[in-house]
Amino acid sequence: MRTVTPTGGHGGTARRLVSVGTAGVNEYASAPAEPRRLNATDLVRLRQHIADVTTRAGLDPGRAAELALAVNEVASNAIEHGDGMVSVTVRLAGTRVVVEVRDGGPGIPAGTTADRPEPDAERGRGLWLVGQLCDEVDVESDAGGTRVRLAMALPA
Repeated sequence: MRTVTPTGGHGGTARRLVSVGTAGVNEYASAPAEPRRLNATDLVRLRQHIADVTTRAGLDPGRAAELALAVNEVASNAIEHGDGMVSVTVRLAGTRVVVEVRDGGPGIPAGTTADRPEPDAERGRGLWLVGQLCDEVDVESDAGGTRVRLAMALPA
């Protein structure tokens, strides 16, 4: 397993807010999200649900929109570069909202970084953008898939 952008550990008790799986978006789901094939229409719904549920959890609407954008970027990458089967789980973890996106693709290629790309680079802005939007980004990837965990602190 290869970690692209390691961050510190996550503390606190987790409570799942949303699970996107084979049945769609279910608030307060108790089971882990089952992977499902996502498309552009699903991404619209996903952004709307992430913004809605994280605002209700206490994030400022602007921060919730930033988190929705970050989740969209990660899910888009999972669709394009993974196997298209994606699971998204949102939960409260102490004083943070945590979103986890998983896919079963071939993993992120060696040499991929979350560094800011050169202005003339045609690609490679996704992980950098996600890192600019979120308080924490943790990426683990291997030949069995990729897990991206995004976190934002709730206001005090």
